[in-house]
Amino acid sequence: MPYAKATRPRVHEFVPRPRLFRVLDRARVHPVTWVWGPPGAGKTTLVSSYRAARKIPCLWYQVDEGDADVATFFYYLGEAASRATPRRRQPLPLLTPEYLPGLAVFTQRFFRDLFDRFKPPFLLVLDNYQEVPADSPFHEVMREALDQVPAGGHVICISRSGPPLTLARLRANQAMTLVTWDDIRFTPQEAGGLIRLVGRSRLARDAIHSLYDAADGWAAGLVLLLEQLKTGGVRDKPGRRTRSETLFDYFAGEVFRRTDRETQELLLQTAFLPRLTATMAKRLTGIAEAGRLLAALHRENYFTNRYGEGEPVYQYHPLFREFLLARGHATLPAARRRDPARGGRPPGRGGPDRRCHWPPG
Repeated sequence: MPYAKATRPRVHEFVPRPRLFRVLDRARVHPVTWVWGPPGAGKTTLVSSYRAARKIPCLWYQVDEGDADVATFFYYLGEAASRATPRRRQPLPLLTPEYLPGLAVFTQRFFRDLFDRFKPPFLLVLDNYQEVPADSPFHEVMREALDQVPAGGHVICISRSGPPLTLARLRANQAMTLVTWDDIRFTPQEAGGLIRLVGRSRLARDAIHSLYDAADGWAAGLVLLLEQLKTGGVRDKPGRRTRSETLFDYFAGEVFRRTDRETQELLLQTAFLPRLTATMAKRLTGIAEAGRLLAALHRENYFTNRYGEGEPVYQYHPLFREFLLARGHATLPAARRRDPARGGRPPGRGGPDRRCHWPPG
């Protein structure tokens, strides 16, 4: 099997995060913890450093698109379990065609046998859960699997998005704990530790605060901004707008290219707004499903924050918005990239709408 699928990330240096270690300690009272946040948030590093700090036996499995074929998933997970527990000579069963009509029963027996191979306490970590398409039977399999976790065992799912609807029963039964982006986001103190670890030098307090404000607690953003400081990409103010190729390439590869054409169009046209609602986005772009797309961007942790009790107000992460603005200026026709905050009214597909009032910038 590809060894990478069952290789636990090695964390040589990391910023201690005792507040989150305590969160994960409390979560182990329940069978499952779902850790989710945007790319580069430090999810995998958090879980790997937690396991190392607590010295908990662990089976780490890297989920990928191939696991959408559940027979492939069972095969590779079984191989990983065999290597992790070499004294158990009997291999876990393969999902062959005759078992497909009773997939739920097969799943229950497979995971009972899998968990029985480990002496509590133990962890099973499923990393990059978001890689499996939403329509795959993999999620039905996981619903049955996570019901089999024994006392002392614990499963941690790491994902860029929240739990799928198929796992709603676990949440309703309080069998799952969520660790969200709001939890994972670095505090100013943790950001200072990360900056000192990566930068190998001390920065003035106001410089650290400036970096932190620009990155809004996003770990990868802090690292990338620090790299800009090293190479002279940022001068007076770390948060000043810059066309850093490294930072923009990250957003292009990890976020923008993973969205469909309509979502990309929405992002580029609405980035000129400091804040927006679904109604504003629809009027500006002419995209009928603007509200659904914005909700999905927030739900999937694509650097889109959501505020408000009534009609939600959305705001892009400062660095993500900077990337979108630069890309919009480079790719959108001039008539569609006027800055509303400066008095322009960019026309949507049906022409300008004078009823749309932009918030102050």
